Amino acid sequence: MVVAADYAWAIETYALDLNFCLTFVRGLEPDEVIERLGGADPVPVRGSGRALSGAGPIRTWVDERGAEHPTELDYVAVTRAGDWAMIIEPNGFLCTGDEVVRVLSAGGEMVSLYFNENTTPQFSFALDGRRIVVFDPGHPPGRYGDDPGRLDGLLAELGFVTAAAPDDELWAEEYDEEYLERALALMERITGVRWDADFLANATFSCAGVGPDAAARPWYDEVREELAAHADDTVPEGDFDRWGERDVSDPRIRALGSAGVRLFREDRELATAIAYAPAELIERMARWAWERPFRMAGLSGEAWLAPIRDRVRRGELVPPEEVRLVEDRMDAHLRSVLPPWFDEDQRRNNARALVVGWDSHGPVADLCWAFARAEGAGGGAWPALFADLRRDFPDLAGVVIPPPGEPPVERAAVRRKRERREREWAEYDRQEAERRWGGRVPADERLLDPEVRMYAADLARADREVLDRIAAADPRTQRAMAAWAVRACCTRAGLIGADWVEAGVSALERGDPPPPWFADFEAAFARWQGVPKESLIRTASFQTDADPGAPPRIEPAVLALGAVLGARHDNPLVAVLDPLRTALMLDDPATVLAGLRVAFRLA
Repeated sequence: MVVAADYAWAIETYALDLNFCLTFVRGLEPDEVIERLGGADPVPVRGSGRALSGAGPIRTWVDERGAEHPTELDYVAVTRAGDWAMIIEPNGFLCTGDEVVRVLSAGGEMVSLYFNENTTPQFSFALDGRRIVVFDPGHPPGRYGDDPGRLDGLLAELGFVTAAAPDDELWAEEYDEEYLERALALMERITGVRWDADFLANATFSCAGVGPDAAARPWYDEVREELAAHADDTVPEGDFDRWGERDVSDPRIRALGSAGVRLFREDRELATAIAYAPAELIERMARWAWERPFRMAGLSGEAWLAPIRDRVRRGELVPPEEVRLVEDRMDAHLRSVLPPWFDEDQRRNNARALVVGWDSHGPVADLCWAFARAEGAGGGAWPALFADLRRDFPDLAGVVIPPPGEPPVERAAVRRKRERREREWAEYDRQEAERRWGGRVPADERLLDPEVRMYAADLARADREVLDRIAAADPRTQRAMAAWAVRACCTRAGLIGADWVEAGVSALERGDPPPPWFADFEAAFARWQGVPKESLIRTASFQTDADPGAPPRIEPAVLALGAVLGARHDNPLVAVLDPLRTALMLDDPATVLAGLRVAFRLA
């Protein structure tokens, strides 16, 4: 017999969305439900994940002039479940309305559960157009309807407290934290329909925008086209369409998922081979990727790992004690290969990622995520990882990749909405660029390079003319400006009086190599603290002012040391902009820029 705990998974995993309305109707087929609700020609969508996300495409439509209009349609995803039609409304409440209850339950039965985190939930049982029992499942004593006691026996069996509490204080003590799970179990007791994650993943839903006379509206077919395009999309559910941004329409390549976008960007040849590799090869590479961090840590042959490996391969849950064992055994390796600022929690998270359960987005997408997790757990950076992958799997070179076919024809409604989106993005980018650059986007392409831009934009807002003069200077002058900015930073931070700091700044000014204590930031920091470099331990802390709007402060000496290192960047433009930005942080910007103008005759 069903109990509340049987549906705990559905609430914990948001199987029906965070806010939802779930309805069962006896006596109607899915397409009949949609017709009664005012819709027509529903789109078949496989799996609840994609079906529930179909609400987005039907919210607006774009006309021939590119203007966007709200549809004001509701959205339903309907499938057959036994003798009932199962209706899911993600973040909807259509089936709570009196008229909808009358229309859908006429000549049959209707059971509905509505939940929204911002309002009162509702359970409703209706027969032949009449509400028999309606109540808040979190407060069952408030039942009403034509026969409010009709379900009392089932409510008692499922653990609902139906008697009114003597006062508010006692009721607060008896709050039912499992009322949603009980309500879902109650639906099964009434309908006889049990559903689980496999059912939702494999069911085909009839999806449509609905509402009074919805199908008669002149733009309804346009909205349906967008929903059909959404149903055909191969991007794993929950991913942004990063493939569309790269003009990739091949469904085999798009199936690599969001982690595969990075693979495609960094090694297109390998990404394409993986996309078309046979299933057996994908499985072997997935095992290889999982094993790689353990191999590099020297742990792959140890006995304790064998049962964990077997659980992961079978898709079973790894017990908490075994997860902790992986974290503990991998820590020494991760300490040696991850950046020094990764603390213990970050290292444990990266190790844990190898063995905790992850939602599957398909074999090739899962493989790309396995590469990402291997890199994070000390399996090496992707270039080295992929070089070894090619070496260990020479059959990748023999994967047959068919010639590209004709790109799919884009539906007119989808094209108009895409073009509108692109215009909006372009306008946003233009406005953002003007804001970032103080009202005038530079013509010098070097300033638009992402690495340069992160430093240049701050200076542009402070003094655009100085930025342009710096960019126009020759590399030798830029190096001299960098040394000037470093001296300003170290002076303001109170470091310039130290012989070892003066030596580092003077070396910059002469164009000489750095002294050993300025070989990297850790060496400089250790010299400043007077401790061996090997003794440093990275931690993160923030010091904030009493003013809640004030940003976290960084020790001026730490900023100045970073400026000394930054001034040796290979790109002379970055070399000057990095320490100059630091100088503007440490001193009055107007004073710093006035000094720079005088020193280099920029006035």
